[in-house]
Amino acid sequence: MVVTARDLPQVRSANVIAEFPGTDLASEIVLIGAHLDSWDPGTGALDDGAGVAIAMAAAKLASQAEPRPRRTIRVVLFANEEFGLSGAARYPVDEGAAVDKHAFAMEADTGAGPVFRLSSKVAEGDWPLIEKIHGIVAPLGVELGNNNTGGGADIQPLRRLGVPIISPILDASLYFDVHHTANDTLDKVDPEHIRQSAAVFAVTAYLAAMEPKLPERLPPPPSR
Repeated sequence: MVVTARDLPQVRSANVIAEFPGTDLASEIVLIGAHLDSWDPGTGALDDGAGVAIAMAAAKLASQAEPRPRRTIRVVLFANEEFGLSGAARYPVDEGAAVDKHAFAMEADTGAGPVFRLSSKVAEGDWPLIEKIHGIVAPLGVELGNNNTGGGADIQPLRRLGVPIISPILDASLYFDVHHTANDTLDKVDPEHIRQSAAVFAVTAYLAAMEPKLPERLPPPPSR
């Protein structure tokens, strides 16, 4: 066995952030995350190019709905998920007190989908929103999950600070066949799966952005 992995010096990078401003609740954020980097020697088509496409398409679709979303819908494409989660760790530092205005966070980071389950980690009083979202996306083949999701890796720092999590869970049954290999290429991405996933994320983001009250904050997760 010949192992050619190397630990190279750190270099400067950055999260890429874009948003569609809301209306009367524009200071509150619904965040859709994905990550920019991939694992050599793959091209990152599924990990996480597909997630980036889902997040961007979902935000655009949600922003175009009428009436316009009340909250701001923000896409964060995190840097360096693969080798340290440094973009995820930096994001709440840069946001500071504005983290308290993050209503919900969700993440696309297990391929192109399709979404097969909707789970969450929200306060008990906010669970009806999850049921409402599921009622809309169920015809797309989405089952209702539980309220005990951990969320994706890049939104964990927000989860630890109390931000509620909604998780449209992507079907990863074939994902790990190519994960972190040279076979993670564009031909593995099914456009229909991308469309379904983007639609589910868009509905989720839109209804989260329209919820009248800011959701209850969560206690920190138990330490491991």
